[in-house]
Amino acid sequence: MAPVIHIVDDDAHVRAATSYLLTGQGYTTEVYAGGEELLAQPKLRDGCVLLDLRMPGLSGAAVMAQIAARDGALPVIMMSGHGDLRDAVQAMKLGAVDFLEKPYQEAELIAAIERALDGALRSRDRRETRSAAAARLACLSSRERQVLQGLLAGMTNKAIARALQLSPRTVEMHRANMMDDLGLTSLSEALHLAIEAELAPLEGADAPPKALASSSFEGVQDGRPAGPEQPDTGVLPAVLDVLEGTTECVFLLDDDWRFSYLNRNAAEMFGVDRDLKGKVIWQAFPLSVGTRAWEQLHRVASDRQALRFQFFEPDLELWLDVNARPMDSGLQVFFRDVSAERKATASLRISEEALLLALEATGDGAWDWDIPTGNIAMSPRFLERLGYDPDAMPGRFEAVRQLVHPDDLARVSEQLSNHLEGRTPTFECEYRVRRSQGGWCWNFDRGRVVARDPLSGLPVRMVGSACDVTALRGSEERAREAFERIAVAQESAGAGTWDLDLATRIVRLCPRSLEMHGLAPDAAETLTEKEWQATLHPDDVARVHDALEASVEHGTVYRAEFRTIGADGRCRWVLGLGKTVADSRGNACRFVGLNQDVTERAEADMELKRVQTEVVHLSRLSAMGAMAATLAHELNQPLTAIANFTRGLGRSLGQAGGDVPDTVLDALSGAERSAEYAAEILRRLREHAADREPAKRPESLAALVEGACRIAGACSPEAARPEVSIAADADLVLADPIQIEQVLLNLIRNAQEAAAENASGHPVEISVRRSSAGDAEIRVSDQGPGLSEDQKALLFTPFASSKSGGLGIGLSICRTIVNSHAGRIWVEDNVPNGASFCFSLPLASRA
Repeated sequence: MAPVIHIVDDDAHVRAATSYLLTGQGYTTEVYAGGEELLAQPKLRDGCVLLDLRMPGLSGAAVMAQIAARDGALPVIMMSGHGDLRDAVQAMKLGAVDFLEKPYQEAELIAAIERALDGALRSRDRRETRSAAAARLACLSSRERQVLQGLLAGMTNKAIARALQLSPRTVEMHRANMMDDLGLTSLSEALHLAIEAELAPLEGADAPPKALASSSFEGVQDGRPAGPEQPDTGVLPAVLDVLEGTTECVFLLDDDWRFSYLNRNAAEMFGVDRDLKGKVIWQAFPLSVGTRAWEQLHRVASDRQALRFQFFEPDLELWLDVNARPMDSGLQVFFRDVSAERKATASLRISEEALLLALEATGDGAWDWDIPTGNIAMSPRFLERLGYDPDAMPGRFEAVRQLVHPDDLARVSEQLSNHLEGRTPTFECEYRVRRSQGGWCWNFDRGRVVARDPLSGLPVRMVGSACDVTALRGSEERAREAFERIAVAQESAGAGTWDLDLATRIVRLCPRSLEMHGLAPDAAETLTEKEWQATLHPDDVARVHDALEASVEHGTVYRAEFRTIGADGRCRWVLGLGKTVADSRGNACRFVGLNQDVTERAEADMELKRVQTEVVHLSRLSAMGAMAATLAHELNQPLTAIANFTRGLGRSLGQAGGDVPDTVLDALSGAERSAEYAAEILRRLREHAADREPAKRPESLAALVEGACRIAGACSPEAARPEVSIAADADLVLADPIQIEQVLLNLIRNAQEAAAENASGHPVEISVRRSSAGDAEIRVSDQGPGLSEDQKALLFTPFASSKSGGLGIGLSICRTIVNSHAGRIWVEDNVPNGASFCFSLPLASRA
C-alpha cells in the first residue's frame, strides 16, 4: 500500500494547496481540518503526518502527544507560520521528526517527507527485527537468558558466576546450551541477536559506563555490532536510532585509525561498493594524508579535545564540514557535504563584489550596519560624493545620523523603526545629508534587515544602498512649477488635458478634466476606455467613439462636443480637441488633447432655441386667435341653428302630447349640450389670449362628471363606461360648469383612446377626493401604454400632440381652463401601467 501523507491544518486554503502540490508529486494525501479529525481515525500506520502547530481546539502539541502515545505511530513533521525557535524545540521534544517554517519551499517539503518516510521504514524494519529476535530468545531457559544478559553486559564467565551465585562450570554449561538452543556458532551472533531483541543487560553487573565509547561500537557495521565486547544494550539501541536517524554522516575510528562503525548516510556517501569495516582510514582515503583533515584528526587524538573544521576531500572531490570528538578508545566523527554551500557562498561573494563595482560605477554607495554594536561600513564612493575623507569618517551609526537634516530626522527615524520592527518589508527614505563644504545633498536610501538573532528575533544586521537624487529632485521641482503654471492657465481657460493610449485603451485625465467628467479631482487619473465612456451621456458615446476612430484612421484633428453625467446627475457640455501622436515607426500610438467646459455656452444656445420656440408658439397662438375669430363667425351660425332646432323639436314633441321615449329626449338633450360645448370651444379659442375670468358658481362634481361621461359614451359607444368614485366632502366646487365638463370630457376621451390602444380591457377610472391642501382633486386614470418622459415634457404645450394627426390644443385649453379656476393640472404614472391626469379645483362653501 502506498504511504499516505496526512495533512492537518485549520486553514482550508493551506490544506487544498498542500494536497494539490503533493498529489502532483505522486503522493496520496488525506486532509483534516483539525487534530480531532485526525485522531478519530482508528488506524494511522502508513505514511507520515504534516501537522500545523497552532490550531483552534486541539493544538499541534496536544495532537502530537496523543499520536506519540499510539503503538507504531506515524512520523510527524510539525509546521508553523510563526517562526518561533521555541516551537521547533517543543515539536522535537514531543517526537516530531522535522520542523518546517511557513512558507516553505517545495523542495524543502519533499525532502522532509522523504526523510520521514525513510525513517519510518527503518523504524518498522527495526521493530520487525526486534520481534523476530525476541521470538528466537523465547526458547531459552531463565538461566540461559541470564547468562546471555551477562555476556551482553560485557562480563566474563567468572563475573556472571559471581553475580548469579553459580559456579563458573555451571555458567559454561548454560552458555553452551544457550548456543545450541539458538542454533548459533559464535558469540558475536548471540550478542547481535540479543541487541536486536533489545535484551537488557544483567542487573548488578560491573559493566562499562553508559557512554558513547569506542568499545561500545567495536565491530559495528551498518548499525549492527559484530565484536565480542558490547556495551549496555539498554543504551545501545537508542544510540543507534539517533545515529541512523540523524541527517549527518557518522563514523567511528578505533585507536589504530580503523573504521569500527559507519551509519547509513556515511556508507552511501563513501560508496556502497566500498566495504570499509576494519580498514584504516588513511588506506581507504590515501589522498587525504597530509591534508587539513589528517592534521586535525591527529590533533583531536593527541589533545583529546573536540574540533570542528572544513576541508576539501580529494578522494571524494567534496568539501566536508567535520566535527571530530575523542572517545575512550578512538574518535567519533560527524561530517556533512558542504560543497553546494561553499559554491553558493563563493557565488554570493562574487555577486557582492560585482554589485559593489556596479554601485561604484553608477555613483551609488553601499552601507552595512551592525545594529547591536552601532558600527556601520560605507563604501568610499558614498562618502567622497559628500566630500568626506573615507579614512577620517567615524564608522559609527550616530556619526552618520548627525549628517541628516534636522527637518528630515524624525521621518528617517520613523521609517527606519518601522522596518526594524517588521512593519515594512524594506526601508526606503529620501532625505537631505550635510556636505562637508556646506549645503545639503538629497539622498535616497533603500535597505533591509538581512540577519536576526535566532533566539530573540531582533535585527542584528542591515545592508542597503544610497543614491544621490539631488539633480532628480531639482528636475522634479522645475517640472512641478511648470505643471502648476499649466494648471493655472487651464483653470483660467476652463480647460483640462487628456491622453488616450491606443494600444491599451487607457485614458488619463488631469484633475480639471476629471471634474468635467463628474469625477472627484483626486480620483484615479487613469480609466479604461469603458470607464471613461460610462461618464458620457449614453446618446453621445457612439458619436464620440466614431469621431476618435475617424481621426486615427485619416490623421485629422479630433473635435467633438459631448455631454458628461456626474454622480450627482449634473450634465455638463464638454468640447474635446486632440490629435494623434506617432511612434518611432510613424504609427499612431497615442491621442493627446484638451477638454474645455462649454456648459454655459451650450446652455445659452439651448435657452436661445427655447425662446425662439416660444416665439413660434406665440405666433401660432396669435394666428389661432385670428382663426378663432373667423371660425366663431362662420360656425356659430350653424351651431346656433342646431341648438335652436333641437330645442324646438323637444318643445314640439312635448306640446304634441303622447309618450315620447326617454332615449329621444336624451338624444335631444345631448345634441343641445354638444352644440353648447362646440360654441364654448370656439369662444375659448377666441378669448384664449384675453384670459378672461370664467363665470364660476357652486357646482356638483358628481353632476359634471355624469354629464361628461354621458357625452363621451355617445361619442364612443364601444368604450366601457368609466368607473366613478366621488368623496362627499369633495363634491361641491366653485366652477364654470360648461368649461369643467369640457375638461372632463377631453380627459375621458384621451383615457379611453389610451385604453383601447393597449387593449387592457380595464375601464377608465375617475376618482374625486379632498386633497391635503383643502381642494378637490380630480383624477382620470387609464391602463394604457403610458407616456415617455419626452411626451410628458410637451403635454400641455400648444400644438404639441402625441396623436397622429392631432392638433395639440386640447390639453393646452384644459390647462388654461384649470388655471383660470385657480387650480392646477398635472400627470402621473399609473400603477401598474398607464397614466393618471389630475387637476384640482377650489371647494365651494356650503350654505
